[in-house]
Amino acid sequence: MFEERFKSKHVDEEEYLVHLCRYIHRNPLDAGLVKSIQDWPFSNYQDWIEKRSDGLIDRDFVNAHFSTPEDYTRFVLDYESPKATEKGLAKYLFD
Repeated sequence: MFEERFKSKHVDEEEYLVHLCRYIHRNPLDAGLVKSIQDWPFSNYQDWIEKRSDGLIDRDFVNAHFSTPEDYTRFVLDYESPKATEKGLAKYLFD
């Protein structure tokens, strides 16, 4: 189930935490498990963008960093992970 030993890193800045949230929400998309992040039912991404509300979110935290759900959507979707970039480059070079 796991490829490597687990890693841990102390999160001591909110900005880093926000980037971790984006990373976690993007994982199913970057892994090719879904075509849209909203299609992954096992995260709270839909809560972050106010498409669902099941109470597993700190709305004050989200609102402190993003004015609207659309702002968070742009933050998540406008980022291309290094792994996706590497895959894209390899595809471009070897296809």
